[in-house]
Amino acid sequence: MRQSSNPSSRNARLLWAAGLVSLGMVGCGEAREAPVSESREPVLTYEEFRAQAWQEPDTGIYVVDGDTPVLGEDGLREVYRDYVRSARAEESDLGTQRAPLIVNRVNNADDRWDYRRQRNITYCVSTAFGSNYNAVVQAMNQATSAWQQVNVRFQHRSDQDGACTATNTNVVFDVRPVSGQSYLARAFFPSYPRASSNVLIDASSFGNTAPWTLAGILRHELGHTLGFRHEHTRPEARTCFEDNNWRALTAYDAASVMHYPQCNGSNRGDLNLTGSDVNGAYSLYGPLNDRDVDVAFYLLNQTDLANAFGTTGWDAARNHWLNSGIPEGRRSAAWFDVRFYLSSYGDLVNAFGATNWPAARSHWLNAGINEGRRGSLEFDVQYYLATNPDLRAAFGTNYGAALDHWRTQGLYEGRRGSADFDVQYYLATNPDVAAAWGATNYPAALEHWIFHGRAEGRRGAP
Repeated sequence: MRQSSNPSSRNARLLWAAGLVSLGMVGCGEAREAPVSESREPVLTYEEFRAQAWQEPDTGIYVVDGDTPVLGEDGLREVYRDYVRSARAEESDLGTQRAPLIVNRVNNADDRWDYRRQRNITYCVSTAFGSNYNAVVQAMNQATSAWQQVNVRFQHRSDQDGACTATNTNVVFDVRPVSGQSYLARAFFPSYPRASSNVLIDASSFGNTAPWTLAGILRHELGHTLGFRHEHTRPEARTCFEDNNWRALTAYDAASVMHYPQCNGSNRGDLNLTGSDVNGAYSLYGPLNDRDVDVAFYLLNQTDLANAFGTTGWDAARNHWLNSGIPEGRRSAAWFDVRFYLSSYGDLVNAFGATNWPAARSHWLNAGINEGRRGSLEFDVQYYLATNPDLRAAFGTNYGAALDHWRTQGLYEGRRGSADFDVQYYLATNPDVAAAWGATNYPAALEHWIFHGRAEGRRGAP
């Protein structure tokens, strides 16, 4: 996200190439729209292109389109090749056309987090922010909460804040202060190596950035960390074109949190997610879980479904669960295993039969949860309440509330869900799992146990 004081008269396409298209800040704090140039300028040589690019003095990273980092000379040459291709297409009157947020593409694949990482995207906030540290922590909390309307979860590792550098491999990315840069803040894409996975906040972000707040600026930047590109690179914006390395997730949205106002965007307030932004994030990362089904868990841990629907076929997977998965007795979540549930209760077997999975699932939703019945080997709600006095004090015997706490919060905190499985123990005693998914990635560890570890004879509890 780039700070500027004067609108430019140069061609918007060339401005992007030089890293000069940005969120503008003028006297009253309102953004000015960049003019849409109708003229065609000569294609820059690489040397001219490189001379106009902004390069961070401390890292050597190039920054294009205001806040997008480009790694090294090779990366800049690739950006230049995209620029040349687009310029020649314009000269031939071959405009880029797109069908109906957009995601970055690398090697013809979506640039996104793996399912087992997307729910544990850890970060630190450098204590070098000094008096601004608390403001950054609060703004990051607000910004991450906005994106967590879908199945992604950021985790602030405050224990790493004192060593919050680009070399800290205990977190996925670091949030650090810089000064004198050409931008308010800049971020990275999921495909970037750890050393370049940083959210850098310039000192200018703590001044007058009206109408944008620090949280709004970070909502935009965190969109990049999830793989989302600037919305204004679409042809519908008619300016600020970047490249064609993206895939549309939704129809064009001029008000998107990822759209610069001066690139013909319609947003004139703070940078907030629109309904279209949420829908686009949903299509890439999936829905939040329910009491009886975690759609991402259901889809991605069953090979036949992933092959049939693709790794982002969330709606198709949910329909499969409702129409086929339940009658087949397929497992749908870490906390609900319909086969375990039915076989664990003789009264249900007597009432429904030993394989009436739809009836068992209906009983779980309508009665079993509230009765405190156990839905899986890994989660026993009565054990959970008995071993967590704070939750017992908060919920009493409200087993539904306790279940909801574990599936939306307690699991991510590493709380033990049953006598048979202790997720913190499992991570601590299986360094290969911790190395693969992170030392605090409890959802990934739990799923490893369910689909691999138990069959391999690994211990789930002391």
